[in-house]
Amino acid sequence: MEPIRFSVKMKTLYLFDFLYVNSYSGFRAVINYTFSGIAIVALIFGYGSTPISLIALILLASLFTVIEPLMLLFKAFRQVKLNPAFKNEINYCFEEEKFTVSQGEQSQEAPWEMVLLAKESFKSIILFTGNNNAIILPKDCIGDKQNDFKLLLKKVRPNESEKLKTV
Repeated sequence: MEPIRFSVKMKTLYLFDFLYVNSYSGFRAVINYTFSGIAIVALIFGYGSTPISLIALILLASLFTVIEPLMLLFKAFRQVKLNPAFKNEINYCFEEEKFTVSQGEQSQEAPWEMVLLAKESFKSIILFTGNNNAIILPKDCIGDKQNDFKLLLKKVRPNESEKLKTV
């Protein structure tokens, strides 16, 4: 199989997609949306009878559906602007034996065993390599190599790539 190569110039929306997927997946998403949903239902049925309770319900309803996503967007914007690693393109080369990440003069090879989990969002494929580390691969940067990349990932890390969809 040919190596799969592409480059990523990190943008705010790419990082926001990662932060959003990381914050709003699994059990935490259920809790967040449940609290917001309960607050919206309470607002609809008029439980906000006093101004203070009305404000509290509006804040609770918008906390996880509007406020926190806006905070994540701002955080992504700040990180992309301030992090020197995001100033230049990051080049990726994925092969069956290993993958290589390079930027400028620096290059690092890594075994596929470093990938602990692979997730797919609407805009990205995310390879988690540790508790606080992930490789964000925007689908528009992968381009027409997307299915080949997913097939490669399923071959080299079958248990960690169960949630990937192939067309």
